[in-house]
Amino acid sequence: MNIHRIQTFIIITGIIILLVLVAILLLPHQKSRPVVYIVYDSKKGDLSYTDSAYQGIFAAQEAMSFVKREYTSFNDSLLSGKLTGDEGLEKPGLVITVGYDYTEDTKQFADKHPEIHVLGIDQSIKGPDNMKAYEITSYGESYLAGVLAASATKTRRVGIILGTQSKLLDGFRLGYIEGVKVVDPSVTVYQEYVRDNSSNGFFDPVRAAEIARGMYLNGTDIIYTVAGYSGVGAINEAKLGQGRYIIGVDSDQTHLGPAVVIASAIKRVDRVVYAGISDYLNGTFTGGKQVAGLREGVTALSFNPSFSFYNTTINAYQEKAGEAEAKYLLDR
Repeated sequence: MNIHRIQTFIIITGIIILLVLVAILLLPHQKSRPVVYIVYDSKKGDLSYTDSAYQGIFAAQEAMSFVKREYTSFNDSLLSGKLTGDEGLEKPGLVITVGYDYTEDTKQFADKHPEIHVLGIDQSIKGPDNMKAYEITSYGESYLAGVLAASATKTRRVGIILGTQSKLLDGFRLGYIEGVKVVDPSVTVYQEYVRDNSSNGFFDPVRAAEIARGMYLNGTDIIYTVAGYSGVGAINEAKLGQGRYIIGVDSDQTHLGPAVVIASAIKRVDRVVYAGISDYLNGTFTGGKQVAGLREGVTALSFNPSFSFYNTTINAYQEKAGEAEAKYLLDR
């Protein structure tokens, strides 16, 4: 009797397993989610450029369905294999590289893998059809930062600290100087680089603090920090004395120094990342070169609420800033 029960149990179990397998086979085939890789030029937590890019992919994942993979180096010996799926990871449909340092690497990758869409942010090189080089020009927002500095200075001495020498940062520097001079040509602009010809200048807050200290001691009262994470050093230095102020960069940096950060020159890397992912998922991604800035809403000057009374002054120069940026792009 027990043997019959066991046989019956085995038969019923087998039938159930068979039915489950048939049901699985009859289910509609579910396509795997698309994969997006993003390669930052520094680790997250810089409170500036990279964090803005991360905010873009984070917001995109909240709104859209895809798998994200994040990396902080394009030159990692393993990365090439990861990007092409050689190491067993999902092959990406879109690769985003963030930063001008990746310009050549991005183009070479796009040339090698025409089946993958590639978005290079802050890169102006013309690539193959599957690559979009999206350059964010910060001339216009820096022009407004210069207008603000010249309007707010009490000592008629202002400064700008840049991470390193590069064509990309020239837009910040030249725009800032022109903005200062259009308000008051007699205002002196001091400029200094954290590092000469090295991207390490974006990750050295100690050196940036030393530069800021020297500028403040010579009578400068407002400094525009175009130096990524290094700018935190300048902000901390500003907190150590009265009448010292900062104009931040890339992200709203008010929270880093509510009493000293007057405004921040916002660079909406997050919007570019979000739009690139959206275009890819919608099937509307196209290659080519694109340049955007103040008039396209990709850059702006964002005020610390405590200093918002300067907003009226800045609004009066918005049109001039847009015109100056257009001229800069045409003449360069």
